[in-house]
Amino acid sequence: MNTLARNFSHTFRRFLTASVLNIIGLAIAFASFFVIMTQVDYDLNFNKGYKDYEKIFRAEFKGGEDRDWQTWLSRPFGEIIENSSPYVEAVSNAMIWNSGYDYEVNGHLFNETTQTGFGNFIKTFQPEMIAGSADALNQEGNILIPQSMAIRFFGSTDAVGKTIFEGKQADNKPLTIGGVYKDFPENTQLGNMLLKPLDKNENKDNWNNFNYICYVRLSDATQAESIEKIVSQKLLEMKPFTGGIELKEGTPFFRLTPLSEVHFSKIGNKSASSRTTVYLLICVSFLIVIIAAINFMNFSLAETPMRIKSINTQKVLGATTGSLRTSLIMESVLVSILAFALSLVLILALRDSGVEDLVSADLSLGKHVILLIATFGISVLIGILAGLYPSFYVTSFPPALVLKGSFGLSPKGRKLRTTLVCFQFFISFMLIIAIGIMYAQSRYIRTSEYGYDKDAIIVGETTKEVKQQMNAVVDELSRISGVEGVAFSQFVLSSSDTYMSWGISEGERTMNYEVMPVDYRYLDVMGIRLTEGRNFKSTDGSGFIFNEAARKKYPWLTLNQPPFQKSMAFPVIGFCENIKFTSFRNDNDERPMAFFSTKDLGWEGWENTVNVRVSAGTDKVEIIRSLQKAMEKFTPGHDFHFRFMDQVLDNAYRNELRFTKQILLFSLLAIVISIIGVFGLTMFESEYRRKEIGIRKIFGSTTGEILRMFNRRYLYILIGCFIVAAPFGWWIGQHWLEGFAERTPIRAWIFLTSFLLVTAITMITVTVQSWKNANENPANSIKTE
Repeated sequence: MNTLARNFSHTFRRFLTASVLNIIGLAIAFASFFVIMTQVDYDLNFNKGYKDYEKIFRAEFKGGEDRDWQTWLSRPFGEIIENSSPYVEAVSNAMIWNSGYDYEVNGHLFNETTQTGFGNFIKTFQPEMIAGSADALNQEGNILIPQSMAIRFFGSTDAVGKTIFEGKQADNKPLTIGGVYKDFPENTQLGNMLLKPLDKNENKDNWNNFNYICYVRLSDATQAESIEKIVSQKLLEMKPFTGGIELKEGTPFFRLTPLSEVHFSKIGNKSASSRTTVYLLICVSFLIVIIAAINFMNFSLAETPMRIKSINTQKVLGATTGSLRTSLIMESVLVSILAFALSLVLILALRDSGVEDLVSADLSLGKHVILLIATFGISVLIGILAGLYPSFYVTSFPPALVLKGSFGLSPKGRKLRTTLVCFQFFISFMLIIAIGIMYAQSRYIRTSEYGYDKDAIIVGETTKEVKQQMNAVVDELSRISGVEGVAFSQFVLSSSDTYMSWGISEGERTMNYEVMPVDYRYLDVMGIRLTEGRNFKSTDGSGFIFNEAARKKYPWLTLNQPPFQKSMAFPVIGFCENIKFTSFRNDNDERPMAFFSTKDLGWEGWENTVNVRVSAGTDKVEIIRSLQKAMEKFTPGHDFHFRFMDQVLDNAYRNELRFTKQILLFSLLAIVISIIGVFGLTMFESEYRRKEIGIRKIFGSTTGEILRMFNRRYLYILIGCFIVAAPFGWWIGQHWLEGFAERTPIRAWIFLTSFLLVTAITMITVTVQSWKNANENPANSIKTE
């Protein structure tokens, strides 16, 4: 052990720069591996925190050949599933997903995500109850809350029987806590929400109100296919749907998707995570570790010629070959373990930085014990592998011949190190090209024409009080300097892949289109241009303004005439240009939609969003502060979450943007680690070739020619690696772009930029490192062996 410590200390001091760079490179790689794999673990184990998760399924429906699969079902549809087979243990019959609701608890106002459904709909997921019973949901006025919410409300989980109030206490809508359930893991479908029952009579026999998401628990997961057939046959016999829904025998229209697959399903959520993305992250994590391991091996190989004499001297003095090899391998393992320890420090530092936002998982070390052990095992393995070959090579010479030759300059040695460096550059080029394609698509999303003035729009949430005083709200906000217009809508444009879909059928005519309920001010405030007809007026009743895609698909649409005479007898007031109302995952120019005035329908509470148009040059921070202050006059203390449209887009593409940022960060780290390797190798190579450099200078070579000699070799390596890596980078980027219906073309500048970036960094590194020996006095170089 003393010999190991002495050799390690001597080697570390002698090759200080290389050793430090080696440890830093490995530490970055181990930290990157840990961070990436927390995201991988989060995704691959999503929804696996439920009891017998493999027995839970989500019901999905397809209402016709020209329609997409959807997750929304009607209430009696769920009841058909529930009664279809004795293998059906429970059905979430059914759930409707809601956003935040205000609740008053002991004089304090909380905004909590809420989920409602019929009866004991939580039975499907079987949470662990800490207090009370899940059956409490069968009683009207009872709710369930998670453990964390109980502590937030009351400071403890002793909450059963206590009362909270929906909205404010003055609204007199008391709710009794019937049970407290243990928090589900973060990576679960249900989440930790306040759960309450819906009215038992809501949509009881309404087959055509697709408002609910249905989850099914089976006693035997292998019976899912037979239940699909039973439910499908019952629906074919009943034919309960209208609105243009056509069910055909032999054409699949109902299926059960395993809960473990829901996280990766694009049905109802085109921004869902992708298994391909997860597998790519796994590859990136291991590639970064491999790059660092290559650096480590290169350093070990490069040190070998300079250690042969000292190692073989120990053999002459009596040390056995086995003990020397073991000592050298242990040195390598020790360096790797030190790098692992440093990586833990880096991970702890990342917890309070913006890097933590790049992953969905918690980066706490204590929550990933198995991953920590695995990372430590990888560090030990890398140490063994990096030290194995050099230890056998350096001890393979007869001591008497130890000074003959140099592996560092031999063809075999240079070829091996060149191969390892080529692999590093290959990975760097591949990742940079892929990130360039992703960046181009992100820029395309931000800079494209949306058909409305998105850069001038601020959106915010509303409350019950705001909805009851819309005209007063408009007057109050219009008095703020910089505000040019205010309008209300149910949805935020460009924030989702789908909104409210209507299917209508009458005679031989069938229509399927998206509906955006808005007030009469909306199109003017948003800057949406009409192509024919007129805008809404305050005196209008209900009516439609369709986009041009709808007119193209349904040519019978006529101004001042309803689309259908019986089932939808509201007039078409006008037509507008096609706008980017959903995400770029859809082809918005081919997607029918309509803005709809709800006046004659008597709908209440649809005005979820307030849209504010501001003048150019307005201070964004100040205007949002003013809007928040003005809205608090109607609902004091409420956060209305005002944001510009660029924030809306960031949220709409959060998975893609997060993945892009992940790949960007780890691509840069891969380049940094590769450059560390180039720096170390150049340092060793210039040391090996000091005598050659001196002789060349004596024969007239200039410093520039010496530097070009070093750079030329790396330039050839870079060109070869780029040619091989470019197709792989293109494939990764092209595969990622397939998630978008509207996408940017892959341009040549992406490839050129990636080549110039990596080449410039490498050439600068080689030049800086070689400068000292290239400028050294030849007399000193020649005297040095």
